[in-house]
Amino acid sequence: MKLSKEQIEFIDKFLQRNDVEFIDIREEMIDHIASAVEEKMTHDNANFHDTFVSYVNFNRKELFKMNKIIWWFSLSEIKSFLKCFLKPICLFVNFFLIVLFFLFRTNENVVLFKENMSFYFIVSLLVIGMANFIYFSIIKKKKYFFIEKNSIVLMILYWINLLMLKPFENQKSISDVLLIFFLMLCVTYIFYTKEQIQKYLKLIKRRLL
Repeated sequence: MKLSKEQIEFIDKFLQRNDVEFIDIREEMIDHIASAVEEKMTHDNANFHDTFVSYVNFNRKELFKMNKIIWWFSLSEIKSFLKCFLKPICLFVNFFLIVLFFLFRTNENVVLFKENMSFYFIVSLLVIGMANFIYFSIIKKKKYFFIEKNSIVLMILYWINLLMLKPFENQKSISDVLLIFFLMLCVTYIFYTKEQIQKYLKLIKRRLL
């Protein structure tokens, strides 16, 4: 028995009242609750309200675990990032970039880019972080958990660049290996972000069906 739009909105408002602030977590919880309630309504031939109240009361502790942000969630994101790094498409793109780098390493433009690459990266990372904050927090005024998780990875890349590559110092002495390593991390970040966005869009699409 499929829930109506009004019933889905009822679940959404219930979660908002219970401080589920992140939209993507709320969408995931709505999808989870709606599926369980639909199945129970069909099985017990019961109405929506009674089924919903019964399900939430019985599963409240387990349900609201999804809304808790605990300190080690950043470790989980690092694992997700590393898994993304090991994906074939990401490995292929990184390998292709390494080959291009060594083929054209003596090119005047490549040498100039290499000398300034760390500075370009730190500016790019700051711009991405500020753009996320301005668009989602100030303009949209909405909170997304995948943006919070993405920011953890972005912050790690920022500090790696700042401490290891030292963008405000002379870059001629920095090794090719170190620069390539950081470039690979940045390429992986692009694939990681793409994957996070696709997961969210897939969840939204499933709800709209």
